[in-house]
Amino acid sequence: MAFPEAWLNELMSKNDIASVISEYVQLTPKGGRLWGHCPFHVDKTPSFSVTPDKQLFHCFSCKAGGSVIQFVMQAENLSYIDAVRSLAQRAGMDMPNEIDDKRLMEQKRRRERIYEANREAAMFYHKALLSPEGENARHYLERRGVNADTAKRFGLGYSPDGYDTLFNYLTGKGFSKEILYDAGLAVPGRKDPTKSFDFFRGRLMFPVISAMGKVIAFGGRTMGSDEPKYINTGDTPVYNKRENIYAINLLKGKKLDDIIMVEGYMDVISLHQHGIDNAVASLGTALTLQQARLIKRYAPKVYYAYDGDEAGQKAMQRGIDILRASDIEPRVIIIPDEHDPDEYIREFGPDSFLLLKDASLTGIRFKLERIAKVHGTDTPDGREKFARDACLLISRLDPVERDRYIPFVSERSGLSIDTVREQCGVSANSGAKSEAPARLNTFKRPKRDTERIRSERRLLACIMTSPEAGIEIVRKNGFSLTLFSSPSLRAFCARLISAYRTGSKADIPVMIAELDPASAEDVSSAFSGTDDIVSPVECADAIMASLTMMDLKDELKTLSAKAKETSSSEEKAAVMKEYSEKFAKLQQLTKKQNN
Repeated sequence: MAFPEAWLNELMSKNDIASVISEYVQLTPKGGRLWGHCPFHVDKTPSFSVTPDKQLFHCFSCKAGGSVIQFVMQAENLSYIDAVRSLAQRAGMDMPNEIDDKRLMEQKRRRERIYEANREAAMFYHKALLSPEGENARHYLERRGVNADTAKRFGLGYSPDGYDTLFNYLTGKGFSKEILYDAGLAVPGRKDPTKSFDFFRGRLMFPVISAMGKVIAFGGRTMGSDEPKYINTGDTPVYNKRENIYAINLLKGKKLDDIIMVEGYMDVISLHQHGIDNAVASLGTALTLQQARLIKRYAPKVYYAYDGDEAGQKAMQRGIDILRASDIEPRVIIIPDEHDPDEYIREFGPDSFLLLKDASLTGIRFKLERIAKVHGTDTPDGREKFARDACLLISRLDPVERDRYIPFVSERSGLSIDTVREQCGVSANSGAKSEAPARLNTFKRPKRDTERIRSERRLLACIMTSPEAGIEIVRKNGFSLTLFSSPSLRAFCARLISAYRTGSKADIPVMIAELDPASAEDVSSAFSGTDDIVSPVECADAIMASLTMMDLKDELKTLSAKAKETSSSEEKAAVMKEYSEKFAKLQQLTKKQNN
């Protein structure tokens, strides 16, 4: 949606880009800019720059760029509107569409009230844990090796065994029963709907806290033989388990090399207790695409450490595909004897767990091992089935990955490497690409700018230097928007020219802030090059001539091919005439450029 320009300008002025990015990246001043390691790819030397006076960022390696809005979109994996809303909250500003819209205002008040109820409930549960009533829960935590500091860090609590203890406490603080129902903290009675009961009773409580630091849900574990062992908050207006990750709040502001993904609350807590503080848990065994996007904000690699049982192994197989599709490198920690991470680290210690991590398998190797286990490789039939299924998996990989795993399949199946290559659809010497290569990028791949795109950005930069220069450039005979092959550069140039011609203020940073991330990268890259343009009109003349020559060369190739294909002498003559005219024009431009 489009926001009022004045409001958007105020939003950006209250969210200085250097201040916002400094919350994610350590910046160092140099040469009029601020520099740091890019948060969007593995950046060994600082290639990420922030230009405070232009309120833009740009990575000279992966080409990410734009305004503070695009940065938040990419850093937090948010939509444009959600990124704007996040910055508005940071600045204490109301969203324009929420100022006068009663329905949206009511939804906002409802969500905020649920957040408040959850926060009060979390404090209530934690106090109950420390009270005489929580003695059994404390003993349970002690038996599981969880100390008081860790319990406090995770906000662990206890839900009293009374039917409506929390309900009475929160309604006494002014929360309505409707809000408590919406939050999942209370439920109406089945037999008598006029009565209300606590959803969690007599359980050890695990608050789920969002990346923004708000309590959004709870998990409750029985300490006896009650079933189910765990109950969890269902979907609410502020919580969906498919979109959230347990303990992600403890990673805020960090850029990690990797994250350890486990299944349960206690697995996370136990790993943290033993000094492994990059552990999180999916809320349910099946990882979702939304959760993968959330993970990607913090690390390019995920080590799976799910339980060793069959359910955990199957869940990891599904999750590997989701992580790869999200450009996250998956690895799998194999925990022996079907231990879960909590059991293993308490019995053998953190050093042993980290040794398992060092010996982890790549996602593809794990899948191949699973295929081998399913079919067995101790019989000819099993080896053949293994080879067929393994080759089907490998055929979808890119050439580098294929070459990595073909020898493994050859060894386990007893087939020759050439046979495995052929089964994978690759001849022994070709190295041809498969039809559907899987994606495994551990970082954002740098864009490879062509000479054409660099020239187009330079031309736009010339037009951006000032309204006077921009108007003079676009009035020249050689200028046309068709010189821009990039849709994003062409569209932005058209909008900028329109602003120049109508005398409107062309606030370029605000205009960039309204673009989608891909377009913002292209346009901000052009804008970052305006500082070193001394004579924009002369520079634009040279660029326009160069772009026109590129177009003429492409057109000559097309005409040459057309002349060879046509059988009509009359049509061929017309094509050759057009060819001669364009060739003469190209020669004139070449001669002019060389003088």
